[in-house]
Amino acid sequence: MRWAWVIGIFVMLCGPAQAQLRATDGLAALEAGDAQAARAIWQPLAERGDVLAQYNLGVLNLREGGDALGWFTLAAEAGYLPAQTAAAGLLADAQDWDEAARWYAAAAGQGDAASAHSLGLLHDRGLLGEAARPQAERWYRAAAEAGHVPAQFALGALLTERGAPEAATWFQRAAEAGHLEAQFNHARALTESDPAAARDWYARAGAAGFGPASYNLALMQARGQGGAESFQAALSWAVVAQDQGFVQAATLIAALSEVMTPEAERMARDAAAACLTDASACPR
Repeated sequence: MRWAWVIGIFVMLCGPAQAQLRATDGLAALEAGDAQAARAIWQPLAERGDVLAQYNLGVLNLREGGDALGWFTLAAEAGYLPAQTAAAGLLADAQDWDEAARWYAAAAGQGDAASAHSLGLLHDRGLLGEAARPQAERWYRAAAEAGHVPAQFALGALLTERGAPEAATWFQRAAEAGHLEAQFNHARALTESDPAAARDWYARAGAAGFGPASYNLALMQARGQGGAESFQAALSWAVVAQDQGFVQAATLIAALSEVMTPEAERMARDAAAACLTDASACPR
């Protein structure tokens, strides 16, 4: 499985005017479909230490199967953030965890929240050794506080494992930003204290395609938790959950079908079909 990372398109940096003009010529050649001409322009600039040219050659080589890491590393060592994240991503793909961590740390030190999150993952998964795992919280927190939504969820999950009440805060932040698993976890946390709100969060995640949330909402509808009891709405959400891949919903579907009239079951299944087509049509 490829390590998740994103590389940017060719970019421009401030620098000597002549080098900038030549770099622009390389971009124009590439846009015209002449990668060979772009390489001929960037190669001598890169060999003379031009960071932009080094990075662009790295991207070009990555696309064409050449030595991307070497050029990214040169630009990364000069402190160029996109090259640091690109080098880290390639090294992570190659499972060179220590070197990947080195460049993620460098990028995180420049304020890159995605790199801080990736560094947290390396620690959290024990890829840098068991002794380093406690450092995961530090990096997740740095990214989470910078507004990185996956890091907010990861921090919430990590704190949950430790039984820390603060976990709820981070799940809520990630949930409000649209993170589906965070919405599910936030709803679970609210089930006893505010079941009506829990229903709402399950509905948001379920309408967006998260099967476990659809199933839990079906259970709440069937039990009358957080609102009126409705077997019809419960069946609709159970059918939605099953369509979303939550196979455990089949048992609930069978149980509800046994106690409903054929007409009520038909209406519930029609509502489920509408919900799967248009999230705004999902029953609440």
